[in-house]
Amino acid sequence: MKLKLEPLRLAGLTNMEAGQLIRRHLTDISTISNTLLVDVPFNTYVQKMTLQMGIYEKAVAQIQKNEETEKISMADKNRDKGISAFGRALKLYEISDDPEEEEASRGLSIVFNNFKDLANMNYEAESLAIDKLVSELESPANASKIAKLNMGRYISRMKTTNEAFKTLFGNRIASEATTESYDMKLVRAELMTIYNDFTKYVLAMAKALETPLFVQTLNLLNIARKYYADLLARRNGNNDEKEKPTE
Repeated sequence: MKLKLEPLRLAGLTNMEAGQLIRRHLTDISTISNTLLVDVPFNTYVQKMTLQMGIYEKAVAQIQKNEETEKISMADKNRDKGISAFGRALKLYEISDDPEEEEASRGLSIVFNNFKDLANMNYEAESLAIDKLVSELESPANASKIAKLNMGRYISRMKTTNEAFKTLFGNRIASEATTESYDMKLVRAELMTIYNDFTKYVLAMAKALETPLFVQTLNLLNIARKYYADLLARRNGNNDEKEKPTE
């Protein structure tokens, strides 16, 4: 019986695909009869892969959480636009031919100019500053000016975009406070090392003994590896033919 390990370029797999491969292997191995699972090194490798896979999945989840950073950045840009829109609308009234509008604009500009460079503040400082700005603009002293210039919608925009930002940012802070930090590159390298050692052991024992445990496991490994090898081939076209796959 000619036994071999299906070649697979592991480095070509995304982090998600690499995790799916190992999870598929662990699921397939769990279908093997317990009466065959008597080889101590085999069971030790499976246990190590299972434990490392748990860490790996947490690291992948961490990467997905980091995608929230982009959403937070976008939310910050949205509130910056809201601030800019208020300032630009206010400037239009500085040259109004209506003295009351011009005076209202002058009064609101004094308030607004006390909050310069909001966009350059750190996230939390900007959140507090916008809250303070909105509070002052909505105060009884400025209510008539806001009504005169019909600026209410601009204030609502600042308030709404700031609240949206604070919700996203607050959720991330709460999550990070209870989440461990993982080095994805290191975690993946450790998982792949265990996996490669395991596949080499299974192949060597299958060739040496040809017992049901190792032959069956090798077949299960090859089915999954073939699936992902084909996936890479479709993705990369003929590039895989020019590269020597690593086992």
